[in-house]
Amino acid sequence: MAPPDFYALLGVDRAATNEQVRNAYRDCAMQHHPDRGGDPAVWSALQRAYDTLSDPQKRAVYDRTKQDGSVGAEKAFGQAFAEKGEGAAQQRGLSIEAEMAEAKGKGSTLAAAGFDMSHAQGFEAWMRNQKGMGKQSFYTAEDLLRSRQYGNIEATESTAQPLPALSATAVRFDAHGPPEEVLYVDRACSLPDKLAHGEVLVHMLAACVTDEDLLRVQTPLTVLNDFPPFNRTNNKWEAVPLPATAGVEGVGVVIATAKNVPTLKDHPLEVKDWVLLRPEARRRPAGCWSTMAVVESSMLIKVPAQLMPVRHLACSRSLCTAYRLLEDYGSLRPGDTIIQNAADLPVGQAVVQLCKMLKIRSINLVPDDEAFEQTKELLVQLGASHVLRDNAKVGEFIDALGQMMPRLGIDSLGGEAGKRMSVALRPGGQLVMHSLQTGQVPTISPSLLMYQQISLHGFNMAQWVDENGVEAYKDMLNTIGELVQAGNLELATAEAPVRGMEPSALKAALSSHRRGAAGRPRERSVLVLGSEAAANEVYFELQASIRSMYGADEPQTPAAGAPPAQSAAPPLQSPVAASPQRPRASERWGDAAEMLAELSLSQYASAFEEEEMTSIELLEDIVSRGDGEKELMDALKEMGIKKMGHRQAIVGAVVGKL
Repeated sequence: MAPPDFYALLGVDRAATNEQVRNAYRDCAMQHHPDRGGDPAVWSALQRAYDTLSDPQKRAVYDRTKQDGSVGAEKAFGQAFAEKGEGAAQQRGLSIEAEMAEAKGKGSTLAAAGFDMSHAQGFEAWMRNQKGMGKQSFYTAEDLLRSRQYGNIEATESTAQPLPALSATAVRFDAHGPPEEVLYVDRACSLPDKLAHGEVLVHMLAACVTDEDLLRVQTPLTVLNDFPPFNRTNNKWEAVPLPATAGVEGVGVVIATAKNVPTLKDHPLEVKDWVLLRPEARRRPAGCWSTMAVVESSMLIKVPAQLMPVRHLACSRSLCTAYRLLEDYGSLRPGDTIIQNAADLPVGQAVVQLCKMLKIRSINLVPDDEAFEQTKELLVQLGASHVLRDNAKVGEFIDALGQMMPRLGIDSLGGEAGKRMSVALRPGGQLVMHSLQTGQVPTISPSLLMYQQISLHGFNMAQWVDENGVEAYKDMLNTIGELVQAGNLELATAEAPVRGMEPSALKAALSSHRRGAAGRPRERSVLVLGSEAAANEVYFELQASIRSMYGADEPQTPAAGAPPAQSAAPPLQSPVAASPQRPRASERWGDAAEMLAELSLSQYASAFEEEEMTSIELLEDIVSRGDGEKELMDALKEMGIKKMGHRQAIVGAVVGKL
């Protein structure tokens, strides 16, 4: 019997691209998969066709010979390995001799089984392949509404939250280029007039100036989407519409949400929640170098208020990166030695202190500049075992190491700097890159790779979060927070207030990590954008503005086609001026019923009576606590007050802001 025509099975022509082949296979899978009522024989043939045509080498062989090469022990072994799963294989270890013996014993039966998988195995293999190609394989309604890939799909206006005219102070750029040349401070950056489906308004507290921030400003990474391997997957960088606000990492406080956000299953954020921007490898940056920012809630991670000082939260990815590098690489034990470059920056500082706690010796390479002695003093105070100059004098470097041979090398620079560290590692050592400030990968000698078994690895925090989940990241943040609160993790950074920042101060903040001057080591800049007190002020003035626009009830979405209501007041800035001092709530009202009547919320009076919360003094006592306003908001929600605007109005009245 003549072999089937794989192109005809998938319904593509012989000039079809890899993307067209994948799309055709996906369409066929939705129609012919046995779990959807399809014929198992047809499904098996489709799998064979896709397996052959999606692999360039197999496709070339098939085009020449019309054979898919699906026989032989090698094929059987490869299929057996794939079916067992990469993770399980790594945990058990594989014996090639045993696998080959098994394949030989089963002969053609095993070879055939490689393709004639069960329905569940076939679907699992298809899902695994889709994930490897950067696809999710299926979408929920929420995914489709949020995905920029499907920009024509929009949520109804029922979930939107209209906003008054808002403006913020932001660091922006109109074109890509050198950050010191294209970035500027916009003191009247306009914000959207509404929070769309799934969005929140965040009052930013601080943001760390990182290499990724500067890279995103310098070049549109979308240019890489046209080159392998990114052109073969959907795992691509998203375009950044210009002009744009810079910033990919920061900490802030939620001050307003779209109407559906508090009820979303995966991202139930509410006002007064502290949030961090989630590490994202290729999504469009949130633009957090701004006193206020509208952010998609799925890009945020809720963290406990005051988990650690604001400057630590602003640099939390650096702290987590240091934690993971020591946890995941080198199989380190007390008494071992590590070596790292750029040890004076936040990741390096955290590595030094974690090594001290773990009783691991750290060899720290820092720039050979005028500030070397001050840098050395700082790192020694943090717990560094050795601090050396990082220069091209390899002989002096090796002599300084003596008999110390590190098990792990942590490379932040790449290029020649990483190459120098590779020659210092012990046999079997690992060199891990987590940043490439030089833009070049270390070139390791073949003799080190082959005869010393030195291995090169790359680490990316966004990728780690994708693979391990947000909850694992939050657990790591909580662990680090405990170390910070115990005084075991300090950071030396330079604070740079954005409000009132002049161009010269902005340039200094962008370059403070590059080279130290006499008497002053290098430092990462942390942009100071706001404070918790300012966030509270903005929150209450924002709610007052919304109420003045729409009345006491929950703001309603304007009718379709109607122009949005405009506030006569000038745009709100962050932070805003303090409101005039009002009498205490207990001086204005005798009990909660009177307060609710004035707020036109008398329908909730019975709920206050049932919970014995009619005393204004009791309500004032609740909001006077450390996180009392949020505590009262939560209590009102439990009492059945579902509308957030109503809960906000009651809290505002109790604290004297309304």
